[in-house]
Amino acid sequence: MKKLIVSTAVATLLLTVPGMAKAEENKEDWDKPVFIKGADLEGQDLQQTEDDLGVKDDYETYSVTTDDVSKYIPNSGNLSYIYSSATIKHKKWGNGVDVEIDTPDNITKVTSEQYQNASITAGIKDAEIHIASVEKVTGEGALAGIYKAYEEKGNELNSEDIQNSNKEMQDLTSISEENQNKDGYSDEALNASIADIKQQLADIKKKQDEQITPQQVEDIVNKVLDERGLSGTLTDNQKQMITDNMTNVANSNALTSDPKAFAKNAKDALKGIEKNSGDLLDKAKDKAKDLNTEENRNFVQKIWDSILQIIQSIIDFITSLFNRIF
Repeated sequence: MKKLIVSTAVATLLLTVPGMAKAEENKEDWDKPVFIKGADLEGQDLQQTEDDLGVKDDYETYSVTTDDVSKYIPNSGNLSYIYSSATIKHKKWGNGVDVEIDTPDNITKVTSEQYQNASITAGIKDAEIHIASVEKVTGEGALAGIYKAYEEKGNELNSEDIQNSNKEMQDLTSISEENQNKDGYSDEALNASIADIKQQLADIKKKQDEQITPQQVEDIVNKVLDERGLSGTLTDNQKQMITDNMTNVANSNALTSDPKAFAKNAKDALKGIEKNSGDLLDKAKDKAKDLNTEENRNFVQKIWDSILQIIQSIIDFITSLFNRIF
């Protein structure tokens, strides 16, 4: 009996050690910061990008190509060159994902908040990410490079989570473009809502073993958009796009495998957006209040009453016409 216990203990230790070694290996792999450079950078442009990102001699370097963008972001535009670059530094557990665009004038499509939300959806944790480009670009190359770096470092992200991340980023970009310059709307308000929804979904998952239901997702989306003043600004189609994306998040490996860490990342992202863009978030709420005044409700009611009167007049005319004929 004693031999059996000892043998079992030894076997358990032998099975555990490789896993511990692998975990330690992955941890050690991230001891050095990573520089992901656009494959078309060279000479002075490369030096300028390194300066913008604060790259030092001890950084590990990976190159991101147009083929990498096609692999990781297949629905991206037909890119012929890659200039956007990034750095990744790992932080201690529980410190969330921070993203900063160091050359905001040259990243034309993806905002820092969209990068941050996309990273969380993809399953990235505890990372400080910086983005830069010497030329005006969409910024998709840098995101593809981030995914590639995680795979190269042995921390490959779930492929479905990456697909969800890409769809989310593209849909949020589309929504922001469609609502650009609309009073009360801002990309920051939208991304704060998305981070808020993600946190609440993860909080639900922490409390239940069952899969989050579509109704739970829809209820949270509607509640958050209403609380944050976007419900009256977004179209029904845009709200449905958000609901579809958040349903993907609710079913994702990133959330279901570790809802506690996912909730922490989303919460930290939300805090960061609120800290940096509080005025824009308040503006969305104030605009929603203005639209919900008694005067505006009466105005809408008057329009509706006029429509009903027109319909009733048409019905009365048709009825009168039939009475004359018959």
